[in-house]
Amino acid sequence: MQFRLSAGLKQKLTAIIDNQLALMAAILLDVSIRHLTKHSQSGSEFTLMWGQLLLESSPVLLAHYMAFKINGWRGILIWFGGFLVYPTLSLVLESADPLYAQWSLFRLQSALFLLVASVCFGLSRLVARRHNTKSMQFISRLFSLNSVMLFLIFIWSLLWAGVFVSTDDPVRNQPIQAVIHSDKVVENFVLFLHYWWQFAVIGAAVYALYWLNRYVLIRRILTKNGILAYVSGGFISIVLLTPVLATFVTWLPMNIPEFTFLPSQDYNVFAPVNFRFCFLLLAVSTPIILAFERQQQDKALAEIAQRQSQTELQLLQQQINPHFLFNTLNNLYALTLTGSKNAPTLVMQLANLLRYTVYEGQNQRVTLEQEINYIQDFLALQAIRSGDKCHISVRYPEQAEQWFIAPLLLIIIVENAFKHGVEPSQSACTINLSMHITEGRLLVKCQNSLPENQSKRPPGIGLENLRRRLALLYAGKHRLSAKIKNNEWHTELSLELEPCTEP
Repeated sequence: MQFRLSAGLKQKLTAIIDNQLALMAAILLDVSIRHLTKHSQSGSEFTLMWGQLLLESSPVLLAHYMAFKINGWRGILIWFGGFLVYPTLSLVLESADPLYAQWSLFRLQSALFLLVASVCFGLSRLVARRHNTKSMQFISRLFSLNSVMLFLIFIWSLLWAGVFVSTDDPVRNQPIQAVIHSDKVVENFVLFLHYWWQFAVIGAAVYALYWLNRYVLIRRILTKNGILAYVSGGFISIVLLTPVLATFVTWLPMNIPEFTFLPSQDYNVFAPVNFRFCFLLLAVSTPIILAFERQQQDKALAEIAQRQSQTELQLLQQQINPHFLFNTLNNLYALTLTGSKNAPTLVMQLANLLRYTVYEGQNQRVTLEQEINYIQDFLALQAIRSGDKCHISVRYPEQAEQWFIAPLLLIIIVENAFKHGVEPSQSACTINLSMHITEGRLLVKCQNSLPENQSKRPPGIGLENLRRRLALLYAGKHRLSAKIKNNEWHTELSLELEPCTEP
């Protein structure tokens, strides 16, 4: 018997995991640091610490989840409550109650780790949504793989410098506990800097191998010449660079005659363990680099596809707009030939059509009310031209001003009804147009009679353009059907509207 999750539940679980992943990593980092400082280390003790810190951090985790789910001031207040108010109350309770202070694991370090994780998560979301602005591009560069590597090396060197300053004669007292005493760091700040720049040199050697792997071995050799060339290049790099980088490490002042900071812990730069360490660095960094390169490539392809979609959408709008103009000019021409008194009204309505098409039609969205007003002007123009030949029945939705829609979509359905139902007809014809809004979805139904010689002809490029625009603008959020039934053309469109929110 197989247990399968529904698509909706899978989507919710995926969203929760994506939201909480960075904070879970922060909690595990905090637990790992605490676990390393203890004399007795066991798996059960680590699990208990992790469970307790997870329980104490649950208000922060919940605040993080709700803050990124609820937009506006409420989300900001929830975030501040979880990341500032709750830690403050916990620290106050810790100072007031000795029993709580002895039991609790949620300290200032825990709050800071979770705060940094939440801020980084928010910045990454912001960069993903607004990557085209200069400020977002700058933040995006801060979150690049190179920047993250440099940041991790910087933090690693600072931490180990703090550990060494906090330990008496740390080089000779190996292994040492990963404990940092802030007072010793302040008192011996010059010594702290002395250790820090040396660990930074070791980190720079690691970064050099990463840089070589990414920009030479992967981008140039693997991409152009394949896996065999990459393996060969990697082997050559390990053999040639390991002794060179190891030599630089042996020159560091904190080395002593009986101990060095090489993996071999001696002065033999050709020791096999040094080569194995460099091989391990390449083996670990390669899948990370490849995954990041794939993400960057997918992002670039998505941007190209979006630009192509926008260009195609503009071309489709340019195909539609001239047709409206030509039809309306034909109406005006017919009325001027007969000297109709309705010609001035037609000119004014034509100006309204052109104004909407030129200005509003280029926007990404307009209110549904604006689109309906445009349809009303169009129907008024067509009613003047068709006279008593066509009976038009229209029903519009209420509260149309509360919803957004892409411009010049619905008019295609109406224009298609006139072009293929009214204009070629020599006898009486009908058009029934109705619009309804239900739970944020707009349902448009249009029925028009067809002449006998038009009943089997295709509807033309108008509906094809509509299908393509809907696919670009409302992918997965619309349904469109168009068919002939009882010598009538039935068009039905259902699409998800966007509510108008107050700024």
